[in-house]
Amino acid sequence: MRVSDFRPVLLATVFALSGCGGGGGALGSASSLPPPTTPATPASTAIIPAATTSQQFAVMGETYIDGPGMTLDPNAQIKLRYDASSQSYEAMLPDGQDWQEIHQSGTSYQGASFLLWLGKGDYQYSRLFAWNDGNNSGMDAAGIATPTGGMPLTGTASYLGQIIGLTSEHHGQDFTVDGSIRFSFDFGAGTLSGGITPHFYQDFEPDALGTISFRDTVYATESTTFSGKFDTNSAGVNSFSGLFTGPNAQELIGNFAFPYKSPIDGLTYQADGAFVGGK
Repeated sequence: MRVSDFRPVLLATVFALSGCGGGGGALGSASSLPPPTTPATPASTAIIPAATTSQQFAVMGETYIDGPGMTLDPNAQIKLRYDASSQSYEAMLPDGQDWQEIHQSGTSYQGASFLLWLGKGDYQYSRLFAWNDGNNSGMDAAGIATPTGGMPLTGTASYLGQIIGLTSEHHGQDFTVDGSIRFSFDFGAGTLSGGITPHFYQDFEPDALGTISFRDTVYATESTTFSGKFDTNSAGVNSFSGLFTGPNAQELIGNFAFPYKSPIDGLTYQADGAFVGGK
């Protein structure tokens, strides 16, 4: 699934605008990035606080690849893992072949050829983040996937999450999107409902798009994944997909894409990105 007119933006600005945290300066080309620095002690801000053993995390979100454009394909996202022996994180870019150790640098993590900004939130098993290598960029969520045996089989639960993403709308500047997303699961009945409440930024001011309910949801008892669409008549890529994180589905991560009619010019544009949530 691709949107041909998506443009990469300064992802540090995205997090600053949305209130999701992050920082850093402007990025030029990947070759202009300063060399990473190695801290004397492990990073004080853990990407996934609950990760204490070596493991690769599940990652879902949106990647903008220079040329083809946007993709939600999980195989095309940045890869992220934790090395317990060195108490450090490593990442592999979507078009890369090698893992790069990343180190905390102020409010970001820095690799040899890219920067990664962390979103805020009191999550233990998941993290929302953005990255940029000077050519390609992405909005992603990573987490420790819930095993099948850890899923609740009865009862209900509601999850409140935050989203971060981009839109194809452009009125002299790139627009970013953030907001909230809500999920209501009935684990015994195998049902899912909820909605997304996004807004985008123009001239540093948010424009609300209202709440868009879920439709055509897919969830089954004991399943560790879920999906669905948004209740809109606008034409475009329309979907969300997610998975539970934590030993007993305490949190969740995923990606989203929806078309919307702009309150500025009445035309239809596309928004997509990643989300993270917890009970």
